[in-house]
Amino acid sequence: MKDLWIWLLVAAAAGFLAAYLMLQPPKSEKPAVQPPAPVAPKALLDEPAQGAEDAPVTIIEFADFRCGFCLRHFVQTLPILKEEYIAAGTVRYVFRNFPILGVQSRWAALAAECAHEQGRFWEYHDKLFALTQQGQEFVRSRLKSVAAELGLDSAQFDSCLDSSKYLDEVQEDFTLGQNEGVTGTPAFLINGELLIGAQPIERFRELVEQALAKKK
Repeated sequence: MKDLWIWLLVAAAAGFLAAYLMLQPPKSEKPAVQPPAPVAPKALLDEPAQGAEDAPVTIIEFADFRCGFCLRHFVQTLPILKEEYIAAGTVRYVFRNFPILGVQSRWAALAAECAHEQGRFWEYHDKLFALTQQGQEFVRSRLKSVAAELGLDSAQFDSCLDSSKYLDEVQEDFTLGQNEGVTGTPAFLINGELLIGAQPIERFRELVEQALAKKK
């Protein structure tokens, strides 16, 4: 009799287990766990940039607005890069500050970040290099006048500049450049490969084409 009760209990337990398993939803009905989306590099998220976000080649420029060689790159090379690569969606062009020529360079970098806050970085960038070409100094009153001329919110801009709001951001750019081997301006990272100096457009074409070939 004792053995009979043991067998009955075992059979009952097996029945309950089978019923439980039958009531469970099939695996295909369970929500799939999605992998986290890849985090874009910081330079592509909040640094001033031109070109398609999914461009196969990224050029990061480290520059000082008072630098004569940076001015040469701005005048001679950047327009061709825009026409041949940036507008075509091949290159994402990112600007980062590397102020090495004194206090006025730092103020210019801070002012450019304040313009970026209002979504007007590239217009301000172009105006600063135009002033450099004219031999103008970057005193705070002139930097504020440039913002007003471009139609920025003057009160917001002036407060941003006077408080050095983006000093940490500028220092972060500078530190990144140093970590990547930048010692002077202009300097460029082309898909991570360092290029120093105001190089001719032929050199940029060569490195961009090499980077594209590696993507194939």
